[in-house]
Amino acid sequence: MAHSFPNSRSFASAAVLFFVFMFVASGCSVQYSKSDGSPPPHAVVKVHGTTWRAIAILGKKASFFPGQKMDAHFLLRSGERSVSGSAGCNDFHGVYELRGERLSFGFVGTTRMACSPKIMEQERRFLGALRSTVSYGISGRRLILLDSGGRTVMELIPARR
Repeated sequence: MAHSFPNSRSFASAAVLFFVFMFVASGCSVQYSKSDGSPPPHAVVKVHGTTWRAIAILGKKASFFPGQKMDAHFLLRSGERSVSGSAGCNDFHGVYELRGERLSFGFVGTTRMACSPKIMEQERRFLGALRSTVSYGISGRRLILLDSGGRTVMELIPARR
């Protein structure tokens, strides 16, 4: 049975109300990324399979310098126990061990490119922080790497994809 509206004005009003309702209803179920591209705060943070971008290394803010190709970052692959990423100038790869909250990095090999002194200094700090890591913690959306004294050696956030 077809319904008819007494006039086109009523039809237009009903159509507008329908679309407003659908817009509002669909908006309630969608999880939007934050303006920085990171997932919503209630999303589960996984240590494995997440590309982690350094934001602080040995107490200094991580910077992106002129001439630098990528932010310092890494990805832990769970099945292989391998780590790879960029230290800022050079790419690196290696192995890691993760047991509970214990995390350590074994052999880490890098390419051998030279960059500006500022980039190379930050790269040395990044690789040194990895070598000194013995445990980790999650604070909100941050991965915190800790040394044997419980001091923070690096803070990282999930990289945008």
